[in-house]
Amino acid sequence: MPSPVRDRMISGALDLLARRGLQATSFAEVTQATQTPRGSIYHHFPGGKQELVLAAIDLNAQQWLDVVASVERRSPEQVVSELLGRLRTYLDETKFEAGSAVGAVTVAAENPTQLEHCCAAFDAFKGGLAKALTDCSVTTAAAREYASLLTSSMIGMTMTARAARSYDGFDASARQLVDSARRLPRS
Repeated sequence: MPSPVRDRMISGALDLLARRGLQATSFAEVTQATQTPRGSIYHHFPGGKQELVLAAIDLNAQQWLDVVASVERRSPEQVVSELLGRLRTYLDETKFEAGSAVGAVTVAAENPTQLEHCCAAFDAFKGGLAKALTDCSVTTAAAREYASLLTSSMIGMTMTARAARSYDGFDASARQLVDSARRLPRS
């Protein structure tokens, strides 16, 4: 049975990873941010920080899969436009303070298990995105390839927008990605 305290700690860790990165996210900060007792850490995460980080990666992957599942599928360009719009909204809501938690862990991974989990999260997102595109009659091969392009682009767009605290590069990339989606081959 899921524990509300455990779930709150995972959500808190996810937010801290997205804002500060892996090395700057400690158990003390998670318990402080989530207002949970320090003893909760080892009760809910006997595998330590590793277990908490992997759970946060899984949550981040599921959240993005839920976003992909919720977009309308009228056309590939509409799918892409809506996803990029939601990413832009996320950056707005966090005032450029948060990015991809999975991306942050990937950059600073402390062991192969973390990298494998990040890879699985990216693969899940690409799979969900490819499905959304094939639902718009894009060929399977083109949908898979474009899903890889969009996933990589979204990570880069998020990083550059955060660094510049500007949407200039983000918006230019978004226009190109939407235009590319419009031209994807249909089955």
